[in-house]
Amino acid sequence: MAVRRSRRRATVYGRSNNSIYIDGNTVRRIEPRFGERKPAKVRERSGHRSELLQIPQVSFGYYFFFLVALAVTAFVCLWYVRIHSDIIASQKRVVALESALSSLRQANDEEYERIAGSVDMEEIKKIAMTDLQMKYPDEDQVVHITVEEDDYVRQYGKIPEKND
Repeated sequence: MAVRRSRRRATVYGRSNNSIYIDGNTVRRIEPRFGERKPAKVRERSGHRSELLQIPQVSFGYYFFFLVALAVTAFVCLWYVRIHSDIIASQKRVVALESALSSLRQANDEEYERIAGSVDMEEIKKIAMTDLQMKYPDEDQVVHITVEEDDYVRQYGKIPEKND
């Protein structure tokens, strides 16, 4: 049994792989054939140099609009920089005040602990009972008041007598 080999070229869209095909209906670039030279670019020379360097004329309104836009942009940029610097300065002030508050709270807490540590409650009780002749209240001297909220009570009038 003989093996038959075929030399078929792969085709894409009905064309062989070796052919040059550009999908579309326009020529992208004309390539010269093998061995041909590319055509030299034709440069037109003008008799007047001024035609080549001609500056387009711009109206006064265009310059005025450009200057106004430039001034507005400069104003907005300067305003932004000023506002930004004010914000940074106020943030620095807040940090300084928070630092001062923290140090004052710490000093206050230390002073409170010093005062609370120096007070002897037994000594106060002894002085109150001996020197000032104070004593604990009797049961009939205690008045219980109900408070609706968890808060302190201010007495603006006389406490009512207990009626048993």
